[in-house]
Parts: sequence; C-alpha cells; structure tokens
Amino acid sequence: MGQATDQAGPYGGGAIVAGGYHNCALTPAGAADCWGRNDEGESVDQTGPYTQVSAGAFHTCALTPAGAADCWGDNTNGRATDQAGPYTQISVGYEHTCALTPAGAADCWGYNANGQAVDQAGPYVQIAAGGYHTCALTPAGAVECWGYNGHGQSTGQAGPYTEVSAGKFHTCALTPAGA
Repeated sequence: MGQATDQAGPYGGGAIVAGGYHNCALTPAGAADCWGRNDEGESVDQTGPYTQVSAGAFHTCALTPAGAADCWGDNTNGRATDQAGPYTQISVGYEHTCALTPAGAADCWGYNANGQAVDQAGPYVQIAAGGYHTCALTPAGAVECWGYNGHGQSTGQAGPYTEVSAGKFHTCALTPAGA
C-alpha cells in the first residue's frame, strides 16, 4: 500500500505523524506532505502553511498559524469538517477530531456514539484522540479521559505525567522521569 515507503525530506521540527493507513509530515515551509492509502483523500498533500498535522484512519487535520483547523479526507459524521478555532493543538482519532482552545478547553467533533467527541471544559495542556475515546492532560499532570472504556483505556490516571497518547483501544502516558 505504500505506507512504509521512505520519503525524501526535508521535514521540519520533527513534525511527522502516522495515521491508520497513511503518514504525513510538515515541510520547513509548513506544507503537509502525505503518503500511503488515499481512498478518501486523506493523503492529499496540502500547501498550508501549517504549524501542526495529525492523521487518523481516513482523515487528516492540520492547524494554520492563526489556529484554524483545516481537515481533509473522509468526512463521515463531520470528522473532517474545518473549524475556525482558534486552537493551540489538534488530535485526530479514528473517527473523530479534538482540538484545544487557547483557554485549554477540548473542542471535539465527528463520530460520538461512545461520548468520545464531547466537548470538555478543561483546562488541558495536551489532547489525544484515540479509537473511540479521548484523553487530555491537565496542568497538574493528571490524565482525564472520556468515551469508550471497554478495555480500561478511558480510566483516568492521577499522574503526574508530561505527555499522553491514545491508541485505538489503549492509552499511554509519560512520567516526568521518562517512564
């Protein structure tokens, strides 16, 4: 399918992401260079400029310098709908998207059968959209989650943590010591 094909850079700031079936990276000029499966238009390159990119199973979103969310690919249930923002971070899950407002609130859209795309007041410093759940990191380093919890992936954790990442049916967090 091409997902594992090496791509010639240069890419800026370590901004490379892997989605379900495709990958994207930001060039130094802020363009989104994507490759892999493209059945829904999720791997179409975008000129940007963007400050962040996030890839899901069948859609991709990126933040403009003004904080707007530009999304492309499968828009079933509105998951790839552009949003005005402004946002400071964006995370694309399997069938939903969430972004953080400057005040740290979680603004989510897309598939919401399990409550994974419900807006949350926060405040949060990072957000991670997973398969059918979403987790966010509080300023104190705790992880708060919402959505499907059939495998314990939405169970909140006191921490402290410095980073959180949500997969399809699991969640991981990084401690200040790096564990």
